Amino acid sequence: MARKSKKIVEVADDGDATEEESVRENDNTQMDLDDVIPSIVDKDSGDEDDDAVAAEEVKDGKEKTNDKKSKKKNKKNKKDNNEEAKEIIPFMDTFYLLSSEESPEERSIAARDLIRHCFLSGEGINHKDAAYALTRLMNGLCTGRAASRQGFASCLSSFLRVANSSSLNKGDVSAMDEILKDDDDAKKLKDGMEGDDAHHATIVRQKLLATTEFLASEGNNDNNNNKGQPKNRSVGKPKGIEERDHVFGRLFGILAVVRSGILGLKDFPSVVIEGYTKDLIELYHYKKWMKEPSAHALVELLSSLDTESNLNVITEIANDIITPEFFLHGPENGKSSTGTNRAQWLQKLGPEQIAVALHLQTLQNNDIKYDYPLNESLVTAESVPTLSAALSSTSSVVYPRCHFVWNTLWMYLTEKVESSGRRQLRTNKEFPSIIEKVIQHVVVELLLGKGESISTPTNERRSLALQIICALSGSSDLKIALPPNLISSVLCPDVVVRVFENVLCASGGLGKKRSNDGVEHYLKPLTSEAILDLVDHCCEDNDVSRRMAFAKAFTLAVPRFDTKTKTQTVSSLLMLSNVVREASEESEKVRKALWQSYLSFLEEEIVKSTSLHSATVYIELMYKLAKLDLTIAPADEGRRVLRFFMSGAFFDCSGLADPSVEKKTPSKKKKKVKTKAVIPTQELSSGLRIKEILETNEMTSISHPARAIMSARFYSLLSDFISAINSQNRGGSKDKAFYGKGSRPESIYRALSEISGIVSLLETSGAKQFPVRSGSMDTDENSEEEDPMETSRKCMLRVQKNANDALIKECDGAGDETMLRAKAVFATSCASLMTSLYLQLNSCGNPDADGNAEAEEDDDDVVESVHEYISDLAECVDGFCQLIDDESEAEKMDDEGNPLAEMAGLLVNILSSPVGGEDSGETNPIQASASKLTRETVKLTWSGIISVITDLNEENKSLKSLVDEDVMNILIESVCGEKSMGEKENIEDDESIAESESSDEELGGSAVFVDASEAGMDLDGAKDEDSNDLKESDEETSKDSKDKDGDEDVELDPAKLENLLLEDSDAEMSDSGVLEHHAGADKALAALIKLKQDARKASQTERERIELCNRLRCAVLLDSLFTQSVFKSGWLPIEAVLGSIVPILRSRRLIAKSIETSSSVNVKKSLSERKALLDRLTALVTGKISKFRCGDDSDAEEVALKASSDIYEEMKRSLNVDHCSCCSVALITVVRCIPGVEENSDIKDIYVGTVKDWSSRKATKIHACVFENLIQRMPSLASLILTEPLMVSARGAHSSFLKCESIKLVSSIYKHDGTKGEELLSKKAISSMKEYCNKFADTLTDALGDSSLQKSKHRDAVLTVTKHFINYVKSQDVGILTAEEIHALHNALKTVKANCRSVGMKKMCSHMSDTVTSLSKREAPKRTKPNKVPKSSKKQKKSKSRK
Repeated sequence: MARKSKKIVEVADDGDATEEESVRENDNTQMDLDDVIPSIVDKDSGDEDDDAVAAEEVKDGKEKTNDKKSKKKNKKNKKDNNEEAKEIIPFMDTFYLLSSEESPEERSIAARDLIRHCFLSGEGINHKDAAYALTRLMNGLCTGRAASRQGFASCLSSFLRVANSSSLNKGDVSAMDEILKDDDDAKKLKDGMEGDDAHHATIVRQKLLATTEFLASEGNNDNNNNKGQPKNRSVGKPKGIEERDHVFGRLFGILAVVRSGILGLKDFPSVVIEGYTKDLIELYHYKKWMKEPSAHALVELLSSLDTESNLNVITEIANDIITPEFFLHGPENGKSSTGTNRAQWLQKLGPEQIAVALHLQTLQNNDIKYDYPLNESLVTAESVPTLSAALSSTSSVVYPRCHFVWNTLWMYLTEKVESSGRRQLRTNKEFPSIIEKVIQHVVVELLLGKGESISTPTNERRSLALQIICALSGSSDLKIALPPNLISSVLCPDVVVRVFENVLCASGGLGKKRSNDGVEHYLKPLTSEAILDLVDHCCEDNDVSRRMAFAKAFTLAVPRFDTKTKTQTVSSLLMLSNVVREASEESEKVRKALWQSYLSFLEEEIVKSTSLHSATVYIELMYKLAKLDLTIAPADEGRRVLRFFMSGAFFDCSGLADPSVEKKTPSKKKKKVKTKAVIPTQELSSGLRIKEILETNEMTSISHPARAIMSARFYSLLSDFISAINSQNRGGSKDKAFYGKGSRPESIYRALSEISGIVSLLETSGAKQFPVRSGSMDTDENSEEEDPMETSRKCMLRVQKNANDALIKECDGAGDETMLRAKAVFATSCASLMTSLYLQLNSCGNPDADGNAEAEEDDDDVVESVHEYISDLAECVDGFCQLIDDESEAEKMDDEGNPLAEMAGLLVNILSSPVGGEDSGETNPIQASASKLTRETVKLTWSGIISVITDLNEENKSLKSLVDEDVMNILIESVCGEKSMGEKENIEDDESIAESESSDEELGGSAVFVDASEAGMDLDGAKDEDSNDLKESDEETSKDSKDKDGDEDVELDPAKLENLLLEDSDAEMSDSGVLEHHAGADKALAALIKLKQDARKASQTERERIELCNRLRCAVLLDSLFTQSVFKSGWLPIEAVLGSIVPILRSRRLIAKSIETSSSVNVKKSLSERKALLDRLTALVTGKISKFRCGDDSDAEEVALKASSDIYEEMKRSLNVDHCSCCSVALITVVRCIPGVEENSDIKDIYVGTVKDWSSRKATKIHACVFENLIQRMPSLASLILTEPLMVSARGAHSSFLKCESIKLVSSIYKHDGTKGEELLSKKAISSMKEYCNKFADTLTDALGDSSLQKSKHRDAVLTVTKHFINYVKSQDVGILTAEEIHALHNALKTVKANCRSVGMKKMCSHMSDTVTSLSKREAPKRTKPNKVPKSSKKQKKSKSRK
């Protein structure tokens, strides 16, 4: 017979036993005979051909054993096969090694050698030793030492298999009969037996029973003598642990017989099989802890019998033995088949009885007929509730083992599919309902504790529930593949929440609280591993319906399952976590099918949701998927979500109809009309889908709160779509772009036009758009004024027509390509902004209940602003288009205004309003999302305008004059604040105002009394001993104050007001009965004033925060203007660039000052916005404007000098190093615009004054970064104007630190060769550096001997500078130092070396001294005359005459 699969059966201890025992069949407990002695094992004992083959193999084995040469060849073959030749273990030693618990392989080798000794000896079968081995093996079953029971049982199984092999028979006498003849106990047992009773199988069974006797009655069956008893056994019942060992010995012995396969032999007596069955049933009734292993052994016994050849045997055993003794055991279980008795019998069944019954009914076919109660199916949909208690009781069997009743149940319900290797449900209509009942009654109610009478589930119950779910989900060894419609029943919400979410989300040992020592939930590792296996097994096959079923189950139970459990379960099932651009075709196909199914599921859940929370969660999931899909073109799923959000948020789709479906009335002649399923157009598919779901669920429309969330997500997703188009058109492959190879404005315009077209198509197809709240709604119907919606629609169509015409002309190519391209970019960018503004007019309708009136008024204001912006934008576009087409229109700008200034003002207004930014008060999520889209299109429009000027400024000279003072004032003031382009006096006024505000904050509570005194209040008696109470009341009232505008009245809580005014002290009466005046009333009034003041400050802080945010948004306009491409084109006036530097620097300084002084709570609320704007202004100066290079402009010098003077004044007012560095970069940018700057004395005076201020004034605001930046960016100019002032500073600075810094700066001039900077050193700079070498040498000599620089850090810095200077001098071709200078420097180094303690510095001094000495050998420079003769008028005249 074929061997059974490997299983694990452990005995559950109920407390009577003192140790755990097990019956195992795996690598650790059983010898695999197929590998050890393949020539002997008879795998199919019922086949005569196999017996003949085995006999021949045995004969060949004997011949090889007697032939020495064959032994040598056999050993060589083993060595060639990399098998180690081991010495044969002596016969008696094998019994000891069978108990080895160190290695299963060691037990296998011992069993192999034992069987070889008994059956493959040189003289044939060694009957005597074999008989001894049989007795010894049976005795070893009753031993609990080490692994003896496993080893002896495994060897006994192999021994019986070999002994009963027909290949070893001698005629009619079997080898087993010959062995038993030499067994004294077997002889005694055989005496008096006849027929089948004398069969060797019967004797082996009797011998096993006698050896493993554990009941006193077993020794007195027929006679009271010791006949047949082993010699080493005494009469009577064993005591204590010996009894338990005998019980397990009998179980292991019977299993050894079963697994040997001899029960399936043709001539094997059925009486013996029935006897073994009775023995197992007797073990089942012996003790509770023997029920499961004995029942499992009974199942194995039945499995070892072939249903075809042993059909009658199985039937007889089932009906005659198992049914009466196993199922109907006891007087209370009668054989009546009435429904009442059967119901009572089902209630009394244990899990082991259920397992045996299921196994028998699994084997049942048309030829097997069982008696009552097995004549009917045990497990049905009706009987599961009755059996649920018995099934749930198996939770006492702890992980990793599961009670074998569950595997038996799954085997009963499923069958194996050979093609896929998985198991699927049998074709029985009742089986799906059985699984549903098992999940509901066993798992949910009993194991997970949802039943009414069930307490909190234990970890053991949760573990069993987890194993059941994993088995049904296909992650167990059985690999069950349930149909997708059953997965939702298995992974019902209760199961997902209680089995997975509650465990994975728990962090403490108890599952509720976080443990201090980091102990996690006991089942968390097991659950994490189980869910990973579940996902892996589900994803092995690309079955879309199965993966989708699992994803739906988890999502319906816990919509944010991945987020809560911190896993990738749903993401992995839906392929959301591994989205790649270059995916295989098959993977992309599966992903697309999954996402489409997932979106259909989410659409249905959103539409039919009755609660806002659930609808919001599903909307967010849909938004997340769409945003992920937008990263890869063509983003079909992302566009589908856009259409769904728009159709559901802005339209009533109940009347929507597909215009492509034409209704045809059948003619009278034709009775039958064939109709084809018409797929709705893609644009209307989402609306029709919404209509279908509403009709299915008998709903009229989606709730207003859900529509509001959908509208907000629509604008956000559309904005993300625009950003994705931006990023893909800036870089990457154009072949995979969303709209082909068009430009960025063209692609964005097409995307927005597509959405706008769907809106129009929905309206014409029967969908009703929700009404838009606007001022026109309240106007008189008879008014002649045109509806604002219609006006805005006409403006949008006009701008779109311009864009379409420009695109058509560009495609036709009739004209200048550059001109056509520039017009197309400009027209499409403006049309994109117009479309985005018009889309904001869509409304999600009025709320179902009365909403906030103030919020509705704010919405009305926003709608009116949008109408105004649309009208103004249309006018600006028309004016700009006329200017581009006709240059003569520029002459009319003085009268009609600058179109660029109008456009800039319009864009700034949009970004500073709620349409493109945010408003004070409560945040509207819809408007906030729509403003994000508006900001993207505003940026695009401004870039399009800059692009058309850049491309066409040569052909149309009038475009250069567009950027005038008005345009720059608008842009700079939008970023830097109002009046930032004014004169210096205005800035000082702003600073004084800021200082006054800060002083008010510093006054704190005293400002309250100042305001009170100004109001005419007498608060002289307000300060008394209760001042502490006043502070506490002030804190409480300030916390409860609301952020409101300063001009509005402050609403106070009447209860608080009463508490402030009515204190205990105020209730005191005088003797005359008159209420005396007390300071408590004055304190209450002071608190009210402070409350008003706090509210005013909070409102002001909110306004400031919004203003900062608006300035941040408007900074985009300056970023687009100050770009490298604009600077290279040269059309931007120098006045526009340099004139904007100082206002930006001033604004930056004010913001930095406000950050440094932000001590109050209100100011800290806008601290992040202030820091962001500060960084933005810094990047604007250092990253944008610093790249400006001036062209050939006659007025450049005058403008640059004025700007440099202003920047220098701003630098002297720097707050910190960062601002000073920013000013220095700006100053260098301006200096570069001055032609011949190296000869300019004004710039030299600025930097000389800067050095003087830095080195002489202790309160200076200038830092060394000013000189470092100049040396790095303009090394030639730095060497000409900084060398001499810095050397003067090195001698006369007011501190040793500044002296040291001055020397370092001069050294950096000499160290900088110009190769790492932006420009190389000029000849004049190189000459100047050489001329100043002698002075610098004297400076270093003086510094080395300066007493103020004798600290180690200062001395080391000077020595390092000296080293660099000496290297510079050494690198020159001729000597540039005189002998006196070299000698002085040499002596100074020697002095430093003598006074220095550092070994490293001494070596440096020695090395420099040697280098200086080598310099003296060079030719000394002849500069005596130039040094002594001053520059006289005669000398100048003489030089002129030479020229």
